[in-house]
Parts: sequence; structure tokens; C-alpha cells
Amino acid sequence: MFGREAEQRSVRDNRFMDFSITRDPHGVPHVLGETAADAWAGMGYACAHDRLFQLDYDRRRACGRWAEIAGVGAVGGDVLARRLGLAAAAQRDVAVMSATARTAFEAYASGVNAAIADGARPLPGRYPVEPWQAWHSVAAFLVRHVLMGQWQHKLANAVLLARIGPSAFARLETRPPLGSPLAVPPGGRLSAPVSRLLDDALGDVVGHLGFLAEVEPGSNAWAVSGRQTAHGGAVICNDSHRALDTPNVYWQCRVSCPDFDVAGATFPGLPGFPHFGFNGSVGWAITHADADSQDLYLERFSGPRYLTEDGWAPAELRQERIEVRGGSPVTVRAWATRHGPIVHGSPDSGIALALKWTGTYRANSGFECMFPMLTAGSVAQLCDAQAGWVDPVNNLVCADVAGQVAYQCRGEVPARSSEGGRRLPVAGWDGKCEWTSPVPFGELPRSVDPSAGYVMTANNAIVDGDAPYLSYTFAQPFRAERLRSLLDGQAAVTVDALAGMQADTVSVAARGWGRVLGSLGPFESSPDAEAARSLLAGFDGDLAAESAAALLYACFVRALAAELYRPILGPDTWDWVASGVLAPTISLVRRWLAADTWELLGMPTAPDDGLGPADSAPGAGAGAGAAGDRDRRVLAAVPAALASAWAAAVRLGGRDPRQWRWGDAHQAVPVHPLGAAQGGPGRLPGVPMGGDADTLQAAGYGWRAGAPFTVTSLSVYRQVVDLADGRTASFVIPGGASGDPASPHFADQLAEWAAHRRIPMTAPEASGADG
Repeated sequence: MFGREAEQRSVRDNRFMDFSITRDPHGVPHVLGETAADAWAGMGYACAHDRLFQLDYDRRRACGRWAEIAGVGAVGGDVLARRLGLAAAAQRDVAVMSATARTAFEAYASGVNAAIADGARPLPGRYPVEPWQAWHSVAAFLVRHVLMGQWQHKLANAVLLARIGPSAFARLETRPPLGSPLAVPPGGRLSAPVSRLLDDALGDVVGHLGFLAEVEPGSNAWAVSGRQTAHGGAVICNDSHRALDTPNVYWQCRVSCPDFDVAGATFPGLPGFPHFGFNGSVGWAITHADADSQDLYLERFSGPRYLTEDGWAPAELRQERIEVRGGSPVTVRAWATRHGPIVHGSPDSGIALALKWTGTYRANSGFECMFPMLTAGSVAQLCDAQAGWVDPVNNLVCADVAGQVAYQCRGEVPARSSEGGRRLPVAGWDGKCEWTSPVPFGELPRSVDPSAGYVMTANNAIVDGDAPYLSYTFAQPFRAERLRSLLDGQAAVTVDALAGMQADTVSVAARGWGRVLGSLGPFESSPDAEAARSLLAGFDGDLAAESAAALLYACFVRALAAELYRPILGPDTWDWVASGVLAPTISLVRRWLAADTWELLGMPTAPDDGLGPADSAPGAGAGAGAAGDRDRRVLAAVPAALASAWAAAVRLGGRDPRQWRWGDAHQAVPVHPLGAAQGGPGRLPGVPMGGDADTLQAAGYGWRAGAPFTVTSLSVYRQVVDLADGRTASFVIPGGASGDPASPHFADQLAEWAAHRRIPMTAPEASGADG
């Protein structure tokens, strides 16, 4: 099947384990175990040979020990990790695992250690590595997700409020505009605001900024029922959006034993396939739900005590020592209150920020759901299996061999005693915004075999209104609008057409601007503005890599954001926001723009208006009142933004627009955690890309004027499964199975990924509709 002979290995921990590993032409392993424990041991063994550096990197980041390898530049991250207490949280989670889960995690650790014993070493320098333990897998998962929640959004909003004041802050809207597509029900639209704006003023928390390692997550996933496809089988497609790590954040694998047979992608270090997989009966994928599972509490301190509604209480204190390669050790005081660890600031200043996060505030059993997923026989069974999942909160999309599709929101969403904390940190001393209980699993949004014939998610609003409350803000809805337009009302759609949507570079926002600019001008007083307007007027919105108009459009959007928000924020704060020093500010600007331009660009504004981007007039739905004022403010900024955009495009592509190419300026650049330092691998070649943050081919960039349009977040895993013929399942990552630059499988999928091709998944055989 795979064309390479199997390696036979046994785990060396006083228990003989029998597994074999074969690899396909791209080095993707297929692990075959005599028992489930054997299979998990083989998975750990294969992963350690492929990604031992990554395993050790994530473990050290979680434990606050990366500075031991990377030196003084990593101290900030280690300090935050020690404050968060991720290592202790991981150990608590392992302590409450069921026998099934604990056996899997321990067997996986045994496989990693067998690989180490057989000579596997991490890069750079192939330094000796410590034995792997079961809790290290949990810690590696936690560190990949702790910075993906609303914590950093709330911090960014707090800094903005402190800098610009309540009046200006109230002009910055991040809630999805009315008319945004919904995940449940498929085909629905938002008709009610998600929550009210808080007017609380905060002190200056600029000094509390901490280390960040992850940009905002994204992703698309869609599944189409057999009723809607040309061949009668359900199809599921997905692409996960994150920063472009080297090696890639996901690792492909197939794991088989008498109990289960599953292929897909998972995080190095984790037994199981919680995010993407196919078990022969059901295929599944997730996107990030942007759910509000993290709260920041401002705590007042007096010495080692902090204020509560019942008076002063003693804070917990741990002393942590960080060893630093080439430097002196650093001692960290890690404080915690009833709300959680102090993550920003110091009690010495009298005020600090504590984090309460579902991932660590108590021992969790969230990984238990990974194991019934392996044998689920239908979409309903797979959805039922998600009960108990904790973090991150996900949109799970699935399809089965019976032709059905489903959507399930999964994860722990805290119910609160008030609406405080939805956008900003809250006071920790008055007891007015405390967690009461999680939203029951049965009340989380779910849709099985919907009449629309499809389910979809692009990090968009999930349900209409606040029942239950999931989040204050979601991703800007243009990407979801494009996805819905391609799925809604389609019949006899082919697998190739559904898979081809992953390469779609059409922006409905860019198309809307083409219509708006066609109705304006001419701008006779500004030749540059008129030249830009003329080129973009009637633009079809296709941000193809070879497009000249796409380059100019990107320069225009960046300039328009500056024209709109610099006057509100002031020059210094705008420069800080555009810099992306605090990563969520990049997505905040996108959401401000969406709120300010949705109606102007002709997007639907009510659930029953029947309008879509293709048949709406510029400014449809924008009349008197706030919407009209907003449109006038945006249009007033257009001439200056166009002039700036033309000048920027000339600097990037030369004076002849016929020579402009969006892909020349807009590239994905894989970066290793160590760069070229200390013997680590340098950068892989940049990959020219089309699209932007509003297109299905996700390729977002930053806002700083004059900065390169380097892609900050893109697809790091694509998967397509036709449930009518599992043998055709395919996947791809922008890199390769191996994390070793010397391996032929370090980057052998990059060219396939860049060309929107995939490699065979070598998936399980379809097992029938009844599982």
C-alpha cells in the first residue's frame, strides 16, 4: 500500500508492545498496532522520529523552559508560562483521566521514549532530550491554545479604552453587522446584536502587556449532504488557518488497530484526532468558535492580599527559577487569586490582571471525547461524542457514509452572573461578574441533516442573538458570505467543485468596492486618486496572485483603515494598533472595517431582505441615522485613501500598472522558531499567494503603512473527504511530515499546497452507513 517496508519496534518500559509503521511516498506514517495501546505507542514513536524538536519545543514553552535552549529572548514567554501554571494544570488533567484515556497518553509517551532510546534527537544540535511523560502531551496542547481565546482581545480593548477614552472607544464596533451569515441554522442571518457595549473606564494597562506567540486562529469548514451532490454522497472540506509554523502545527497520520482505524491530522504530542479525521464512517473538521471562555479580572492588591467583596484575602505565591542559555537565571514570582493566575502586571503596583480560563481553572476531562470519535458510525453519534470537550470551543462539522451532515458547537462556555467582561476586563473585587455554571451541552448550537443541505462555518456568528451567549465578537463576515453564496441553493454539486472552493480568491468586499467606486468620481483634483479609482471601478473582486487590481486593492484597504481610524485613535495609538505588537489588534481593525462598510458595500442587512452581494446596490440598506453617517464618513475618506494606495502600489510594483502582480508583494514565508540562529534552519522560500483575510483562500496581512504584505495567517491544513468513496480522501500541509531540514519530507508537500493540490490520505475503507 505504501511502497516502503515496515519498521517493527517494541516499547522499552517493561511492557512489550507490538506495532508496525509504514510510510507513504510523502513520509506520512501509517501505524498498525495489535491493540489500541500498541497503536498509540506507535503513533508516539512515529511522531518523535518526525517532530521531536517540535515536541520538546512545545513542552518547554508550556513549562516555561524554552530559554534554556533559546536564550534571553525567550525569557518573556517563559515568565508568562510560569505565571499561567500550564505544567501543573496538565498534571491535574492527567490525574482525572479515565483508564482508557490515561492508557492512551501513557502508551504514547512510551512510544516517544522508545524513539529517543533509538536515537531520535531534536534540532538544533541534536541535544539530549528528557523522557516524555503523559502530562507533557496535555501541556503541549494547552500552550497551543491558551493565547487563542478572548483574553488578548479584552486586553487590547482595555488598552485602547485607556488610551483614547470612552467616547472614541464607542465608535469602534467589533460586533458582526446585522445580516451576517449564521452557522445555525445554515442559511440564517443575524438579526439581533450579540451584546451591549460596556462603558466602564479602566486605568492604563499598557504596562501589563505580555508575550504572545499565536496570531488569531481562523478556518473554513463545510459539508454538503448527499441530497445536494451530483453523485449522492456527502462531502466534507476544510482548511485550518493559523500562523505558518516550521515545522507545521499539524502532523498527518493514520492509526489502526482492531478497535479503530482513523486517518487525519493532529497536534504533535497528542494521541487521537480531536480536530480533523476520518474513521471510514464519519469525517470531521473544526473551526475556532471565537467563544468567550476567558475572563480578565482587575485585582486590587495591598501587599500579598487582594480585595474581594468580603474583604481582603491572601493571594497564592510561588517562586519559580528560569534557567537562561548564555545568561543569568531569572526568578519569577507567580501570584494567583481566586480568579486564577496573575498574567499581567504585579501586585507590587497595587493592581494586576488575573486570568480565568476554562482550560486551567479546574481539572478537565475534555480529552475523553477523542476516543468515542474514533468509532462513531454517524454524524449524530459523532456530535453526541463531543459532550465533555472543554477547550478550545470549536465549530465541529461532520459528514457520514449515509449522506448526512451536521454541525455541533462543542466546548465549555461559562455562564456568568452578569454581562460584564464581554469586551473588557472587569473588577475582581465586587463579585458582580462571576462564573455560575457551564452552558449545558444540550443547549449548545447543533444542526443535524439540515434542510439547507449543507453546514458551514468560517468563524462567523453562530446563532442569532444571545441564547446562549457564546461571544461578543466573531470574525468579519465577508469570508462566510462568500462561502454561503457558493453553497446556498446549489444542487448536483461535484466533489471537485467543493474542493476547488479552497482555492477561491474572490472577496465579496473587494467586489463591493468595485461597484461603489464605479459610482463615484471622477476625482479631478487628485490624478493619483482618479487613477486608482479607474482601475478598481467595476473590479470583480478576484484577488488572484497575478492580478494588478488586487495589489492596488490591498494598498487601498490598508490606506482606508488608516484614514478612518487614525483620527479616532490619534497618531500614536494608530501606529501601535497597526504595528500588531498585540496580535489581536490586526483582527480588530478588520472587524471595525466590516462594521463600517458592510451596508455601504451592498451586503444583506436583514434576514428576510432577499439581497445578496451580487444583486445589491452600493449602499443598499444604508439610509438615515447611524448607518448613513457611517457611510458618509467612509466615503469622505476614500479619495485620500485612493491617492495613498496608488503611491504605495507604484513603490511596490513600479509605475506601469501592467507590471503589477499581487503575488510579488503578498507571500507566505515559513519561519522556524529559532530562525537561522544556533544552527536552526533558516526560512523556506516565500510562496506567492492570492486572496486576503476576507477570501476563502485565507491570506491576511498587517496594517502598518509601508510594511511588506507578508501573510500572517493562512491555511495550514487542507482536507477533502468524499464519504461515498473514502479511498479518494486527501490532505496537505504547507511543509512536510518531518521537522528535520535534512529529510526529503521536510517540505515535499509545499509545492502541492501552493498549487492547491493535495496528497492521498490513504484513509480507512468506508465501513457502511450503520458503522
